[in-house]
Amino acid sequence: MGHGATGGQPVSDRWVYDFDDPLPEGPDARRLLGGKGASLKQMTLAGLHVPPGFTITTECCRQYYALGRRWPPGLEEQVRQHLQRLEQKTGRTFGRGPRVLLVSVRSGAAESMPGMMDTLLNCGLHPGLASAMGGGDALRRLYAQFIRMFAGTVHGIGHEAFTSAGADPDAHLRIYEQRVGRPFPTDPWLLLAECINAVFDSWQSERAVAYRQRHDMTHLIGTAVNVQMMFPSQVSGIVFTQDPNDPAAGRMVIEASYGLGEAVVSGDVTPDRFLVRRADLSIISADIGHKAAVVAAEGQSVPVDPDAPSLSTQQVRELAELSLRIEKHVGKPLDIEWGWASGEFALLQSRPIRGLDVAEDVELARQQEINRLRAMCDGRRVWITHNLAETLRFPTPLTWDIVRRFMAGDGGFGRMYRMLGYRPSETICREGFLELIGGRIYADPDRLAQLFWDGMPLTYDLDEVRAAGPAALDRAPTKFDPNRADTRFLARLPANLLAMWRAGRSTRRARVDARRRFEEQILPPYLKYVQEKRSQDLSGLSDEQVIGELEERRRRVLDEFAPESLLPGFFGGLAFDAVQSLLSQLMGEREGAMWATTLTGGLEGDTTFEQDALLHDVARGRATLEEFLGRFGHRCIGEMELSEPRWRENPQYLHQMIGRMKGADGRNPSAVHEENVRKRQEAEKQLPRELARWGGSSLRERLEADLADAQALLPYRESGKHYLMMGYELLRLAIEELSRRWELGRRIYFLHLDELPRFTAQRTQLTETIAHRRVRWQALQRLDMPDVIDSEHLHDLGLSRVLKGADEMTATTLAGGVATGPARIVFDPSQAGDLGTDYVLVCPSTDPGWTPLFLHARGLIVERGGVLSHGAIVARDFGIPAVVLPGATRLLKSGDRIRVDGNTGKVVVIAREAAHA
Repeated sequence: MGHGATGGQPVSDRWVYDFDDPLPEGPDARRLLGGKGASLKQMTLAGLHVPPGFTITTECCRQYYALGRRWPPGLEEQVRQHLQRLEQKTGRTFGRGPRVLLVSVRSGAAESMPGMMDTLLNCGLHPGLASAMGGGDALRRLYAQFIRMFAGTVHGIGHEAFTSAGADPDAHLRIYEQRVGRPFPTDPWLLLAECINAVFDSWQSERAVAYRQRHDMTHLIGTAVNVQMMFPSQVSGIVFTQDPNDPAAGRMVIEASYGLGEAVVSGDVTPDRFLVRRADLSIISADIGHKAAVVAAEGQSVPVDPDAPSLSTQQVRELAELSLRIEKHVGKPLDIEWGWASGEFALLQSRPIRGLDVAEDVELARQQEINRLRAMCDGRRVWITHNLAETLRFPTPLTWDIVRRFMAGDGGFGRMYRMLGYRPSETICREGFLELIGGRIYADPDRLAQLFWDGMPLTYDLDEVRAAGPAALDRAPTKFDPNRADTRFLARLPANLLAMWRAGRSTRRARVDARRRFEEQILPPYLKYVQEKRSQDLSGLSDEQVIGELEERRRRVLDEFAPESLLPGFFGGLAFDAVQSLLSQLMGEREGAMWATTLTGGLEGDTTFEQDALLHDVARGRATLEEFLGRFGHRCIGEMELSEPRWRENPQYLHQMIGRMKGADGRNPSAVHEENVRKRQEAEKQLPRELARWGGSSLRERLEADLADAQALLPYRESGKHYLMMGYELLRLAIEELSRRWELGRRIYFLHLDELPRFTAQRTQLTETIAHRRVRWQALQRLDMPDVIDSEHLHDLGLSRVLKGADEMTATTLAGGVATGPARIVFDPSQAGDLGTDYVLVCPSTDPGWTPLFLHARGLIVERGGVLSHGAIVARDFGIPAVVLPGATRLLKSGDRIRVDGNTGKVVVIAREAAHA
């Protein structure tokens, strides 16, 4: 048995603590008992009404895994002793009458991991309790609920497996035995042991591991287990003593629903929501939800009106008073889980409000960004979203230092322009042309104009830029500004014109030779370098040497190889533009664009297609994951952000995609590619006839030359980045080695590059700096930033915008922030298919099984739920906006481009999917 003692191990002094036990000297309560256990102990010792119970320590969880998922010596004896003490305190007997003790079994790590681990309620129920508990339909429903919860938590059997059983516990027992292969346990002690094991086992569940990796919690040693007398809540819910989405509002948020809180956490109901003024405890507003789903407590059989308020005005005031008293005792704003039964409130948990520091920083961050931009202006300035922001949405400080240096005039990107014959100015070489504003990457057109010809008074038309958006910066500046012409302009003009002519000639010559040069001269030594550096053992180097290695890798990869890897794709883009331009002149813009796209489809050497095809083969059993990682393990979603683990480090996303591909009849990438090849070849055959039809036969030779270049070089837009990311991974390996030594985890990416050499000497100061930067980084992500920023309109920068002509719907806020993306309607996470990235997840509600879908979502819309629901909690943790919009899966369609505003509670449909327009 998993709970049996194991010989040969020393017996621990103490694995279990009652909520009212004093702690030994030394250990921190949260580290020993987990956050939940520590809060229950704190409230118990303060004399507050907390149902009694005990906590199994986090260290016990570590020992459980060290012993091969077996209980450490002494645990069984201590659990039995504390269970007996719990029986004495409550005057009840566990799993036996006449007064039956039922318990909840909950997780609780030292740092909150909401919804990531398991909870079991009403542990101790079994068929033999019918006489002691009064029998009847209420007990049968309660037991059926417990069987479903136990089956799902312990064995991963979904609730849908029991649909045919209705509320019949006997039918549930039969289904359980069929699915598990053995009868449902009815011995109360064995039930408790399995529940404890289930909580321990959930520590290493896929979702919990992914959550700890993403939130930099890999230092935690395990979860505690809290065993607590079931409080028979007739009403339950949560209190935020400060509004987590608007801390300055001076109000509390109370959510309440009937029965136990699991219906609220699972999102099965939309709870009542009360906003209460902190100053005088008056109710500001009361939104009454539909509360049809009830997870019943023992003895709860009185029918309830799902549309009536679950709390009276007096009860709301009493709960608000109690919550503020707890806040004063703890000394910080809290979220508090509570239950109400038989005329009194009980406290089930309290913890500091997660993300409150971020919410409090949002307006300060916005004002400081406005002041910074104003200080940069000596006249009108415009900043425009750069296309790099599509792949690097919110760069961390360390990543931004490295990328901005690469994009400067003297970095790898500027070197590519110099290789083409351009002459960037000293300002561009020193400062670059990109600016991080509101956490996003913007280009400064004034400085970008200096990337091409130093001393030439050519600029971008700011009104044109403001109207056209990012597309206006896809070409060199053409507006002559006489005010920028200095006294040396005329003297330098002949040299600049000659340089322009030479640049055009060198670009044409380099395009002809680009593919051969890259494949024969550039790529082979680079691949050899990457292979050598990947096998290098950094652990034997000093900190100074590792930092030096990071700089050497940055120089070799980004300064030297990157411009060479970008050139073939750059030339391919020029050739494609030439083909499309010529065809559009002949056929018209729409027809010309269609022909250009078809003629350059299904090309060989496209690594993105090869990656998709190989992963599809893995899902179909025609290749192994090891083969895939051997070729593409250096890549990942959001790969320009250095803090993102590469697939070879964390293949969780790949496992999800493989699982979806196995169970879906979706597209076969190879078949799609073959179809594109067929279309391209057919278009090539028809091209001479089409040119003749449009009167362009004389342009055939020129067109075919450009088309040949486009077909040969366009694949390098993908393969060039594929090879570049091999070297980019080398930078991450060096940074991760420093992080390992300094025990920083992901926090290292909130240092600046020039702070690395002095981190060990200034650790205390820089650790505090990291904490402040992380809060500011998250706060800036909540701003609603426009594509174009005009210095003449800075006062409302970052505030929620009203989009003209858009379909706007009012929703209920769950998590702050603003995000835009395509809607993805999902009813079952296991059937989600390939959602892509940067989408807005739209679903009825969520539970922990949905967590992997949050990893690449930009926002969440659910049809029901409250601030305590799983979706709301995880959205706040992941820093994405979330709202409740009843009927969302009917009001929206997959593919609709929508904006979720968690700050104001709005869902805006910017553009409908064409099929549903």
